[in-house]
Amino acid sequence: MANPKLHFYFREPTIDTNIPITDGTVKIDGFDWEFVADEESCDAWDCGFAARVRAYAKGEAHISIPAFPNRKFRLAYIYVNSKAGIETAKDLEGRRVGIMQWDNTAGVWARGALQHYYGVDLTKIDWCSPRAKKMTVAAGIRIDQIESNDDPDLLLDNMLIDGKIDAVIGPNVLPSITARDPRTRRLFRDFRKEEQEYYRKTKIFPTSHIVTLKQAFVDKYPNAPVALLKAFRQSRDVAVDRLMGPDPQIIMYSWMAAAVAEQRELMGDNYWAYNVPDNVRELEAMTQYSHEQGLTPTRIDYKTFFHPDAAALPGV
Repeated sequence: MANPKLHFYFREPTIDTNIPITDGTVKIDGFDWEFVADEESCDAWDCGFAARVRAYAKGEAHISIPAFPNRKFRLAYIYVNSKAGIETAKDLEGRRVGIMQWDNTAGVWARGALQHYYGVDLTKIDWCSPRAKKMTVAAGIRIDQIESNDDPDLLLDNMLIDGKIDAVIGPNVLPSITARDPRTRRLFRDFRKEEQEYYRKTKIFPTSHIVTLKQAFVDKYPNAPVALLKAFRQSRDVAVDRLMGPDPQIIMYSWMAAAVAEQRELMGDNYWAYNVPDNVRELEAMTQYSHEQGLTPTRIDYKTFFHPDAAALPGV
């Protein structure tokens, strides 16, 4: 008898942790992958972490597994106009800061770090966004609507270059930063050093995506969450082998092995763990920040949105 299809929507099918699945290397026990183009037609997807917390608060019938294929430190995603006179995080107070939208996962992490690590008062920032009308925010937060239909990254980048805003917090690297335009720069010039120190002090490695299934599919196929978690663990392991194995596939950076060794020395061998125990700080921080920033009416207990069998699966 043929395996049932598991329709999976990848928001980022080409990142290294996901490629071993999307290129056909990794199979899923008891199912056949079928990749689809949108969340509506899928059985499971790599959900934005903040979106997952917000959906849970609304009571949507989803269940997650502890697989986090996208993780990024977000201090490097705070950009400033080079002539704005912003040298420290506290200098953002009283400034006009552009964001894609308030409930974007990258922004939640960056603002959480600004508030709790740097002592920034988020209510003293003049926020603006092209998607302000769609957002719920915490008390004291005001977001001005930017009237434009342009691509948000390009829009905010142009405004930053022109000095119409002082800073941007975004999920992507701005075009001017990629182009090394001297009119803009990262807030933290040595962002690697800054993010490494942030990790030393907080032990938080921000999680951007969390693999999530629709409850109706799990009700029909109760073995799907564990099968999916095992597949994502295997995919991550293949990605690590392609990075650091006997025949590395990432060759455009000549000192990749040294960079990974440095990261392991700081964060441990299992810094990309797909389980609950090794991600407690991140889970607690995201649920805290989401509540503080107005995404959820109460703070959510992260333990309740994981499938119990997947959460209990031994290993990393």
